[in-house]
Amino acid sequence: MAALSGSAAKDAGAAAPQSDLVVYDDVLVRAGTWDHWQLMEQACFAKFSQHAPAREALLGTGARPLVHESGQGSKTIPGVIMAGIWMDLRTRMSGVPGR
Repeated sequence: MAALSGSAAKDAGAAAPQSDLVVYDDVLVRAGTWDHWQLMEQACFAKFSQHAPAREALLGTGARPLVHESGQGSKTIPGVIMAGIWMDLRTRMSGVPGR
């Protein structure tokens, strides 16, 4: 699946067996744990560092509080944690107090 993107990756993922474990850089990470949240922070940092429109959108929020709400709620990364990750990254990337 790692070579797929877009709807092909989504479709392949839907057929994959359910698991709460992820292997990243030869490390086993359980979804919903502190380590998982740290991995998500690394992924978001990579995204905002490499994708100028996403970075500009994040920095364009200034110092306003951010919230993340998914339709069904996340069992692995609560919205408050995800929003905190974004605000922390915004602070790191701009020097603007995020919270």
